[in-house]
Amino acid sequence: MPTHGRTTPALLHTVTRLLPASDLFRLACRRSSPYQLPDVERLPLARRGVVFAFTVVIMNRKAILPYLFAFSGVVLLLLAFSRMRHTILPGGSSSSSSIGPFWKKGDPYCKWVFSHYEQSPYELEWFSNIETAQSNICDSVAEPEHANASQIIVSRTVDLMSLPESYQWQTYDTFNSTSFHPSDTFMSRMHYNRTCYDSKTETFQLAKGKGVQLIEPLWGMLRDPFDHWCKKKSLHMDGHPGASGQSKAHIMPQGYAPYTYTLADTEPTEEALQQQEWRTHGLPPWHSSLRPSSDPRVGVAFRPPQNIHLDLGSSYFGRWGADNGAASGQWFYNTYHARGQPFDRFIAVEVEVLNDTTVFQQIPDDLVGVYTLMNVGLSMDKGDHLNTVDMIKRVVNPEDFFVFKLDIDSAPIEEPILKSLLEDDPEEGGASGLIDELMFEHHVNYEPMAGPWHNPQGVGDLHRSYTCFRDLRMKGIRAHSWP
Repeated sequence: MPTHGRTTPALLHTVTRLLPASDLFRLACRRSSPYQLPDVERLPLARRGVVFAFTVVIMNRKAILPYLFAFSGVVLLLLAFSRMRHTILPGGSSSSSSIGPFWKKGDPYCKWVFSHYEQSPYELEWFSNIETAQSNICDSVAEPEHANASQIIVSRTVDLMSLPESYQWQTYDTFNSTSFHPSDTFMSRMHYNRTCYDSKTETFQLAKGKGVQLIEPLWGMLRDPFDHWCKKKSLHMDGHPGASGQSKAHIMPQGYAPYTYTLADTEPTEEALQQQEWRTHGLPPWHSSLRPSSDPRVGVAFRPPQNIHLDLGSSYFGRWGADNGAASGQWFYNTYHARGQPFDRFIAVEVEVLNDTTVFQQIPDDLVGVYTLMNVGLSMDKGDHLNTVDMIKRVVNPEDFFVFKLDIDSAPIEEPILKSLLEDDPEEGGASGLIDELMFEHHVNYEPMAGPWHNPQGVGDLHRSYTCFRDLRMKGIRAHSWP
């Protein structure tokens, strides 16, 4: 690590006592690491002056302490003034650029909304061949062209998910930007538009701003091709997390999916898009938003969003019998909650009888009071107070970040939920407009999954599954094939 100038041990000792090691690390590695906060404004105000003082001492070769502290005081006053003028709010816009996470009171409040889904060329290739390929899907995936593509895709998702546990994203655009990665041409894309609130009409109007976020393509058997389901024909890759039958290495959740956005009022060309700056991790501005409502006492008020998870078919939080991979609660906790996106509500639904003591022994301390176990079966019967879709509508608002996992190993119950989501109108209060991320194991009839899924009848084949996931994504849902 290069050094600039000289710093006395006594001064370093003082600074390190005032400033946590994590902040010193950010400062030292700012120019080299992609996993740092992009600016000092994200630090608490009291630390900013310390960071500034430390930076000046490090960057200058001569002692300038008499001038340093006087100038630091001026900087602190300016930062305090800046803090008074800006409020960090979800989904808003920057007073300077109007596209970031900052919102200046008096400016129009802006948020981002889903525009359309773009299938990658590789996904389109699979769509054109899946009706034929599904009859022998393991052989199709093992063809050299597809084996190579699978390695590129899964290597990319594994790399994005292999982030040290200490890295979190609690605010928007947390991580530094980087260039477009060549392997991302295999990925499909979710597109977003920026809208701004008109207090006169009390509606959001389309504004300048275009955003894109990647998602893994729909390909192969819609599962990790390096898992063991194809037996001797399964693919192999160095560095793969392991073939357990429950591998999630093919999934690219939102916080780990590269994204980019600009203030353009037209869709950028492919060449322009690849030349833009991308962020590999963190919260994009369309993660969630504030909810405006008219209040006669204060005018327009904005309600903050919640992070909500519904696990339909949860089993135990940490394991099911001896199988840690079969229990999903820990995965969702690690992937979202522990990354700085704490769930305000974590609802676990399981029809199999669970031991309450075991359930609550397994959940982490910070989920106590947040975690709710519904040890009953939900339904899709009209008028039933346990109707799944009705419950979602009661619990979730459109502005919330909602992660829904659907895997109850029962096609007769899953299919009506899927049908409802595909057919409803999100603009008219349909539940599909509430779901940001969906993890769904679609139990259809094809080999080699027909046996493990008990030969489900009347639910279609792998081609139908492709179509369902594509159509869910076309409604704005980041739909992933759950193992």
